[in-house]
Amino acid sequence: MPWQTSIHPDHPIVETRYSGVLSTSELSDAINETLALSQTRGFTLFLGDCTELVGGHPVVDLYYFAEMITTRAAGRTFKEAVILPSLPDSAENVKFWETTCENRGLRVRIFLDRASAIKWLLE
Repeated sequence: MPWQTSIHPDHPIVETRYSGVLSTSELSDAINETLALSQTRGFTLFLGDCTELVGGHPVVDLYYFAEMITTRAAGRTFKEAVILPSLPDSAENVKFWETTCENRGLRVRIFLDRASAIKWLLE
């Protein structure tokens, strides 16, 4: 599976790791699982580790997923740190995700490393 969700061992953060190429339906499954896990635990902090992500998604899909998060309960307190992938094309998609989310009032920020991402989440 090109994605995996888990609870951070030391902090109230739901972490989702993405790797390889994800289909739109796999990305949808990952987002739904991440939000379900956060709701079960009552967590509102998210870490998206995209370091191993390859490729990207159509702009329409990213708009849809940002809108979906906005309309769910998590959207009101949602805070996500995203670690950029190493591939330039994949990184551009992640940067677009950040902008799309910010335009909808979601707190999303991209980072180059895990330590900086977690530090920002916990501020």
